[in-house]
Amino acid sequence: MQPPTMKLVPYYVLALAMAIPAILVGVEIPRWLFLWSPTAALESDLRVFYTPGYMLRTGQAKDIYNFPAIRRNQDERIAPDNGAVPFLHPAYEAAFFVPLSFLPYRAAYVVWAGVNFGILGLVYFLLRPCLPYLSEVGPEWIGPALLLGFMPVAFTILAGQDSLILLLILVLTYRRIESNELQAGVLLGLGMFRFQLLLPMVLLFLLWRSVKFVAGWALSSAAVLSVSVVITGVRAQMQYVGLLRQMGTVSLWLLLRRMPNLRGLFAACDFGMVPLALVSLSFFLVAVIMGARQRPPQRLLLAVSASVIVTYYLFLHDLSILALPVLVAINGAIGRMVWRRAAHASAVLLGFAVLWFAPDRFYLGALLTLFFFVTSGAGLWKQDTGARMPGSSAP
Repeated sequence: MQPPTMKLVPYYVLALAMAIPAILVGVEIPRWLFLWSPTAALESDLRVFYTPGYMLRTGQAKDIYNFPAIRRNQDERIAPDNGAVPFLHPAYEAAFFVPLSFLPYRAAYVVWAGVNFGILGLVYFLLRPCLPYLSEVGPEWIGPALLLGFMPVAFTILAGQDSLILLLILVLTYRRIESNELQAGVLLGLGMFRFQLLLPMVLLFLLWRSVKFVAGWALSSAAVLSVSVVITGVRAQMQYVGLLRQMGTVSLWLLLRRMPNLRGLFAACDFGMVPLALVSLSFFLVAVIMGARQRPPQRLLLAVSASVIVTYYLFLHDLSILALPVLVAINGAIGRMVWRRAAHASAVLLGFAVLWFAPDRFYLGALLTLFFFVTSGAGLWKQDTGARMPGSSAP
């Protein structure tokens, strides 16, 4: 597939290629100014990671799942504002935040924002060879601007969250999966701190009979979970399992409207659990069928798109991982000069930008992920059908 030349690209595509990323980044500018606000750190989620990192450093590893201990440390180290939140991640992740715990909390927030910007730069550096056609429709800054302008990505940085680490892991997995599925699975397993997103992906690969990929994931998952046991001890891990069970029984009604997945959308529409289960299963089965004839890289992109729809727990920052399939979809559409598909994927980026102005309606993000899943699936079906037609030269 030859890259489109500037003469073949319609003028309106060139205009939109520069306008869309400029709009996306422009909308975010007031939020970036908030990064330096004295209250930004206290309103962020960084305390969720900062506190267990501090507790590991100060010899309290066995208590990182003990909520009274978490609350006491947060009151002492951050602020006595009744904003304590339990740590619901595997213990190995807390080790990465030990260095930040040497800093005062507000300074740690700014430093972590800088680290996230660095991770985002690395993500684009690794992803750039996979996006050769984006640079053919305008300046070099279009790709990085689209990535930074994707609302969940910016939200992750401002919220002090860790989802860009998972995005980085997925990009590494995407680059490796074509040549070595076992190693790609090993890379994916490093992201088990977001197991609610990884498990649907792994189940899809299992149904696609990608045995090496699943085996690699199982090996690295077992390794990182073993590290977690070493860090905290067996008793604390049992406490962690109990905490997860307890959270499963707690009513999250106030948070459901901030979940941009099927669960959040159905809760906002007052649908019950049975319709949710049936629709989720339907989308999952569609993903299984769609991915059956695809190569491993396309399967991974499909698995990411399906996971953010059907997973039971999903918050806006988790949608950062959707940047991978969206940018690859835009690049592929440009390469084939199928401008309608490029417009569909770009519309998803613009749609999420609207959520900056609707913080109590994040569940609407599910409509955007559904739209992307359906349009991408339709593109894969047409491409697959064209490849099977007699005399077709489709790749």
